[in-house]
Amino acid sequence: MSNETFAPGAETPLAFRAVRGGLWVALSSYFNVVFGFVANLALTRILAPEDFGIFALATFFFALVNVRPKIGIGYAFGQRQETTGELVGTHLALDVSAGFLTLMLAAVAVPVLRALGYSWEIAWVLLALGAIGILDSIMGTAWVLLDKDWHFGHTSLVSSIVFPVTYVPAFWLALNGGGYWSLVAQAAAYAGLLLVGMWWVARRRLKHVWQLRWRFDLRVARGLVGFGGLVGLAGLAAMFIGQFDNFLVGTFVGVAALGYYDRAYRIGQWPNMLVTTVLSRTAFYTYARLQDDAARLQKTLTMSLWLIANLALLQAVAIFVAAPDLVVWLYGERWAPSALFLRFLVLYSVLRPILDNAGSFLMGVGKPRTAVTVAGLQTALLVILGIPLTLQFGVLGTCVAVGITLLAALAVSYRYVAREIAVQVKVTVGPAVVAAGLAVVAYFVLLRVVDFDGWPLIVRVLAKLAFAACIYCAALFAMQPRGVVERMTYIWRLARGNRAAMAH
Repeated sequence: MSNETFAPGAETPLAFRAVRGGLWVALSSYFNVVFGFVANLALTRILAPEDFGIFALATFFFALVNVRPKIGIGYAFGQRQETTGELVGTHLALDVSAGFLTLMLAAVAVPVLRALGYSWEIAWVLLALGAIGILDSIMGTAWVLLDKDWHFGHTSLVSSIVFPVTYVPAFWLALNGGGYWSLVAQAAAYAGLLLVGMWWVARRRLKHVWQLRWRFDLRVARGLVGFGGLVGLAGLAAMFIGQFDNFLVGTFVGVAALGYYDRAYRIGQWPNMLVTTVLSRTAFYTYARLQDDAARLQKTLTMSLWLIANLALLQAVAIFVAAPDLVVWLYGERWAPSALFLRFLVLYSVLRPILDNAGSFLMGVGKPRTAVTVAGLQTALLVILGIPLTLQFGVLGTCVAVGITLLAALAVSYRYVAREIAVQVKVTVGPAVVAAGLAVVAYFVLLRVVDFDGWPLIVRVLAKLAFAACIYCAALFAMQPRGVVERMTYIWRLARGNRAAMAH
């Protein structure tokens, strides 16, 4: 088997580009997650639960009025094979127009929220987020162009350079009594610096795009909105599903309870962030490129599903067993109520990237209507279950509703995926689920033998994380030693640019 790598000038195989791009995204995402984790740790010890609750609830209302993701033109752009001046100019015009329309809707929403009894704090933060959204809309075309041309390394590098700087104004405001405005300042700084960085990279790396004549074309606009509108509906539903729990807790339980829930959610989303952010950006473009090659499409989907399940469950099971000690160690004793919510949410964070992968597949192969159908079902189910369960059981009721909704959507999504291409979900994901279950059982057996209470807090956290991770990995390898070795070897060869691996 040859270890020859491809020459710089050669046409780079798709599998290599997807994996190499994914690795760049992974490095950037992990850096941002680690830095953001440390920064938010400090902010959590400075700010009150109410500050996080106000920001989270305002973010939900902003997501409702934000027009940009609802028209879905970024996906429509990426799904097209050829980049033309009309396509670039039309996308830019539509995106920026959507940004200004969002700000107008946010302004209209302010008196409505006040009439419904929400505080001025929530209303003002909503308006500020609307203004920040204009910066995002101006930046959006540059990012889509770079991703479409597989410049994941450059976009990831810009994001990683910009991200730490954005916390400078956040900490200054937090330390000077700025409260929730420190969270708004971080979002504003990130949007502004990202705008400058992405267009600077696009100018240097996409010289052929600048040679095109950018102009708005009504026919292209109709095509983008026609395809993107369906994707946008799915995105709207996904947004609603992802943030409706904040609305339920903040409205029916209170902003302080939402603050505890939000901090638990942030930890619980680690498996989702560390997996989805790596795969989602590359997965859609890969599925779109392979939509006419059934064999390679099937292999890519299976590999993505296997990676998501195994990586997400490894992280989730470790966080689950260490949750009570982990929350106190990270946030302090006053945040201890978040631990119970965390154990629910970290399990759900495994389901979400698997569900998102199905959505990326369906949109990548040109089936946005199917993605909309699944998202609509999920939205309806969350509303039907979420309100009564939250009213009856508070935050725990919200957690239960979210879990039922995700499981139902997962089952329906992969039924639709199976109509497009053969995929064995149980065979691919099953061993990881069993390994996670064994790790949890082993942990509770260990509690009967070992008394952790006398251990220093940091030692307890590290010991529990390590124990769960080791049991999970050992069980997974014991069940499928050959499969684990073959898949990890394949990924390693792709990352190194091995010709034999890329040929498959």
